[in-house]
Amino acid sequence: MRKSTKIDFFHVGPDSPDIEPLLKKLHGLPNDSSKRTTQPTDDWVRLARGQLKEGGVGYFGDMMRISMTPPGFRANLEGKVRAIIFNADEGIAECSAFYYDFQTRILALQRNSKAVSVGQMAHFLKEVGEYDLDVEISPILRPCDVGKVKALTQIRKIHISANLIDVMPTIDDIDGNTKSVIQNSMIAESSSVEVVLKAGREKDATLNHTAVIETIESWLKIHDNFSDDENEIVRKIEVFGQDETGERIEFDLLKDKVYSRMDYEWVPDDNELWENRLKRIQQAWDLNHANLERNLQAKAEAQVPE
Repeated sequence: MRKSTKIDFFHVGPDSPDIEPLLKKLHGLPNDSSKRTTQPTDDWVRLARGQLKEGGVGYFGDMMRISMTPPGFRANLEGKVRAIIFNADEGIAECSAFYYDFQTRILALQRNSKAVSVGQMAHFLKEVGEYDLDVEISPILRPCDVGKVKALTQIRKIHISANLIDVMPTIDDIDGNTKSVIQNSMIAESSSVEVVLKAGREKDATLNHTAVIETIESWLKIHDNFSDDENEIVRKIEVFGQDETGERIEFDLLKDKVYSRMDYEWVPDDNELWENRLKRIQQAWDLNHANLERNLQAKAEAQVPE
């Protein structure tokens, strides 16, 4: 059976711990080592397997989420129902293949709504690495639109639309105003939230750039933690403004994330399935890494003060 998913690309920030030694250390441990596993929630997260890229320049791995939620029942077409029974230390396993490039600190991660999210992976790395600092992993956006947000002479409006889920307030690295909006909306028992910020009616009125960027970055982090193809938690992050020529500009940041598509053959064999996904994530890296590096360079140059 053919399966299709996406591969998202992220950057481990320069202020985060260097995770290269940690991945190499974990790679050297036996596959059944308990040091490969953490339990951030009721479910377990572990580094299931991996291999160093030729030349030792990066690491291909497989992050596994083991769901300990009772699996429920199975039924045949005649309606016969039987409980699915696991041992006490067993659960449903789902994997997300990834590649981490040591030099550029770029992470390519298979999107899988039932497996490990980028937020869970960041938590896993902090816990097993026993770091004092958080591992900050941010999505790589197309530089033309990231640059437009910061370069707009006027930001007239932003419009963010999202569903609400109870684990949203558990994210630590979002700004306080966004967290308050989420918490107040949940207290009101709302199922969704719309954040609309508008500048005044004056011709030259603009929203505060710093506040807008903080808000946008927070909702992007929420999106990366909870949204995927099957569960669209954050639905849009629209920006409206004007550039220095006076031209009106509008775009949706969620439509401008860099990603690749992964198509692979699903087989009922864990090791063969890993080999299938490994080949696809290798291909995605080979096809995209040059553009990803240019994107990061353009972002770095845009942040250097004149």
